[in-house]
Order: sequence, then C-alpha cells, then structure tokens
Amino acid sequence: MTELAYEGVTVVDMSQGVAGPYCAAMLGLHGATAIKVEPPDGDWIRLMGGGRDGMTALAIASNLGKRSICLDAKKADGRALVEKLASKADVLVENFRPGVMKKLGLDYARLGAVNPRLVYLSITGFGDSGPWAAKAGTDSVLQAYTGMATLNKEDSGRPRRLGMLVPDTIGALYAVQCVGAALYARTRTGRGRQIKVSLAECCAAFQAAPIVDEALFADRYKPPIAVPSGVFATADGFIVLLTLRTDMWERFCRAIGRGGWVTDPRYATNEGRGEHAAEINRLVGEILSTRSSRGWVEVLEAADVLCAEVQTYAQLRDHPQMKHMGYFGELRQPPYEPLSVPYLPGTEHGGPVRPAPRAGQHTRELLRELGYSATEIAAMEEARIVVQGS
Repeated sequence: MTELAYEGVTVVDMSQGVAGPYCAAMLGLHGATAIKVEPPDGDWIRLMGGGRDGMTALAIASNLGKRSICLDAKKADGRALVEKLASKADVLVENFRPGVMKKLGLDYARLGAVNPRLVYLSITGFGDSGPWAAKAGTDSVLQAYTGMATLNKEDSGRPRRLGMLVPDTIGALYAVQCVGAALYARTRTGRGRQIKVSLAECCAAFQAAPIVDEALFADRYKPPIAVPSGVFATADGFIVLLTLRTDMWERFCRAIGRGGWVTDPRYATNEGRGEHAAEINRLVGEILSTRSSRGWVEVLEAADVLCAEVQTYAQLRDHPQMKHMGYFGELRQPPYEPLSVPYLPGTEHGGPVRPAPRAGQHTRELLRELGYSATEIAAMEEARIVVQGS
C-alpha cells in the first residue's frame, strides 16, 4: 500500500454523534492515528438506531479505524488527560455547544497555548454566536431550517426530510477539507489554528445552486431542467429517466415507439417541452408502466438516454460494476458477522476495512502510551476518571 496522506498525524476526537466523528474517521482512513475520546457512558450515538454492544450502524460508520478511551472531562484529572492528549496531537475535533469547551478549560485559547501546532476544529449547529447559537442542531432541525426539506417536498407540496443524516454527513465532508487546508498551511507557518464550521453554513453551501435558482425564479415561472424527468413506475419497479438536449429527446421518442413526438411542434424545443412537462411526464409514465425496469433500461441505454433502475442497497453491493471496481470491502466488526461496507473514496481498495472500537476499548492501552503505570491507571479507574471497555 502506498503511503497515506496523513501518516504521522494524530487526531484527538472529542466529538459525538456523526459530523465530528465522521470527519475524524476520514482523516484516520487517510492515514492519521485517530483517538476517540468518549464520556464514561460512551458516545450517545451508540444508542441510536439499534444494534449490539453499542455498535449501531452510525457508531460503526463514523468511527472506523479509531481507538477509544472513555474519560470524565468534568473532573480535573479527566481534563488533564485531555490536555495531555492534545499536547501531542495535530488535530482536535469537538462539536459541543458554544462555551462548553471554555467552561471545561479545554478551549482553543488553552490548548493552543499548550500546543501551538494544534489544528482545533469546532463544529456547531448554527455558529458560535447569535440568537440560535445555543440551539441543538439535530439532523431534522437542520433539514427543516436550511430549506432541504422544502427542496425534497412531496408532489402535494408537503416538506419531506431526506432519509439519511445529510447535514451531519456534508458537515463532516466540509470540515475534513478545512482541516486538510489548515494542516497544509501549517507546513508554511508552523502554527495551527482554530477552524469553526457550522452545520447550517454547510447545508447552505451544499445547496448553493438551488438557493440561487430560487432567488432567480422566485416571482416568475421556472422551467424544469429537463422533460421528461423523474422517477417512473415500471411493470416491476421504478426507473429514473432524464433527457438532456433535443437530440436525446428525439432518441428517447423513437426508443419508446413515439417517433411522432419528434415532429410535434409543441415538443420541438426545451422550452416547449417545459411548458408541457406535466402532460409529457404523464404520457411517458403510462408507457413505461408496461414493461419491466430492466427491459426499459436496456432499450434506453441502447439509445444513449440517461436512465437507471432504482435499486436497494443489496442490489448496489451486488451490481457487476461495483464488484468490478472493488468499491466495497470486508469489515470484521464485532459483535457481527463480516459486513460489506464502502471504502472511503480516494483511498486504496482491496484490503480489509479497519473496525470501529467499542466504547473505551483502548483506555488502558492509550494511558500506558501516555506514560501512566498500571497502579496509576487502576486508581483512575477506581475513581471513575477513566473507564476501560469490555
């Protein structure tokens, strides 16, 4: 395996949930040593969504390849442990509400003074000041607040939440890019910095095009991007269909046996098809309902029309293209049988995926690396400053 980009970088991940932990996990999958610092009872994400031994799907996917230490940062000795970890780290990730880390004495002013090379990432829901600074930034709240649920509205106009943790995931993606930029800047300056990222701004940036689109067409007719376009029912499932440009429209018409539409003056231009979008989509839906998804995909692909069968995750894992490219790897994640999970894009494929840790799985190991003796570790466990996982 080639040398990974973040070999030699140490990340202390104090965050919980998904956005911060997934950011730290991505740094780890690119070669960093990622240490997950959890409270004595573990990250709350270990309780969300079901699973055994605190290994929920979200806990696994957001913590691949890390080691975990459980400590009580509300106690002075626990805070001293965090400070010692941070003094040797390159990156620290936290996602508490504004003011929490300062109250603990673990804010950037403190830890940056201890370790001037530290890149300190703070992720909040809505920013570190303002009327909503203290508001909890959950996925559903962010999808509603940032217009994402409106963008994904039902045909009736009812807003609809997307079925995965989109704000947290894209927050992690923007955050890991910011950390990479800060580490690169450190190669020139020799100094770290604090990075502040909010889920609200990440959701806004992610939706830049539809936000601009809404501003451009707020008070007048907005033509659809393409017609026909959308999800259409077939005889045995669903396909997604999209025709771009007039030449693709003409190939589509002939492929479905409606060559007469090519010469219909109402449908001759993109603008004209946009004005008749409801009619065209209805007629296309009636036609597509007469044949299987696979049958239509074969016909439309032969005509070079954009389309795909709507698949389940199981179908995705088993698809010949995914298997050919080796996009999924084997994860041996206790307490489960081997799982098939996607590799992080841009990393080498082919080997096993490193598992996520149980809460506190590496507490004693990490304390020994910090120089503590067995007697000192036992005393900290007795005082519930640290917890060793089972």
